[in-house]
Amino acid sequence: MSFESFIKKCQTLNWSLEALAALGAELRLRREELNTDSRVASLLREVVHRIEPGLLDGFDSSQELAGLALIQTSFRQAIELLENPERAPGWNYEDPLILESQGQVSRLIVRGIDTLAASRPALDTTLRQPGALLDIGTGVGWLAIEAARSWPTMRVVGIDSWEPALALARKNLDRSGVAERVEFRSQRVEHLDEENIFTLARLPGPFLAAEILAVALERVYRALAPGGWLIFGLHARPPNELAEALTNLRIVRWGGHPWTTTEVEQRLKALKFERIEAVSPSPPIMFVLGQRPDEPVLNS
Repeated sequence: MSFESFIKKCQTLNWSLEALAALGAELRLRREELNTDSRVASLLREVVHRIEPGLLDGFDSSQELAGLALIQTSFRQAIELLENPERAPGWNYEDPLILESQGQVSRLIVRGIDTLAASRPALDTTLRQPGALLDIGTGVGWLAIEAARSWPTMRVVGIDSWEPALALARKNLDRSGVAERVEFRSQRVEHLDEENIFTLARLPGPFLAAEILAVALERVYRALAPGGWLIFGLHARPPNELAEALTNLRIVRWGGHPWTTTEVEQRLKALKFERIEAVSPSPPIMFVLGQRPDEPVLNS
């Protein structure tokens, strides 16, 4: 490829970069009522219209917040990649904006679970009756807080080993109004020792390294009450090869492994989970569901 062709390719990619930035800027103007030059405001609206007419129409406040958070964490993590390509894999971010925006995006997982439950009565019953949710890799706590707000009979335990995130989680919980039903603990999933406690558990697949998955699943299975559900989160299949390569890069830099639904389903079957299925309630979210049997499974 010639240098001129390289520059043209960079320009094409840069238009997408600037379009995403403009979309985030428009969301900030809507949410924060910022003062800006009228010409800039008008051109921002035009850019959003050119991306897709009506793209932001009908959003509620929580959807605007999640959309903005997705853009913010994407930009901050992209800058970190550019500045520190030599960094070893692992979720070791200390930038509060990355931690908070990633956490805000995770609230969409609760919506996704509710969407699934609407057509799965057994799961819906679990969400609506008294029980306990184990949120593994809780981060700054927004998923746990959203779950407590959405399912008022559910007690929530969030575990994480990254103290900068947990410090923010505790501050977020103090202002949440659900502090009496949410607990945060500094703990790795490999050290989980509860048995027959939780009616629902959430595992963040993209953050799980290959070497810990077996013990993590075993510990979660034991921690679930009979009839309890595991929701194993994944990224939905990317639409093309470039998107797949970028997704895999992001996951590995997080310290995780790019699991496939087939791999996860096989692992759950080996542990005797039932009602196993892979489903995407809304892109880019993908879940693999499994239910612990009500009765012990006898080895043949």
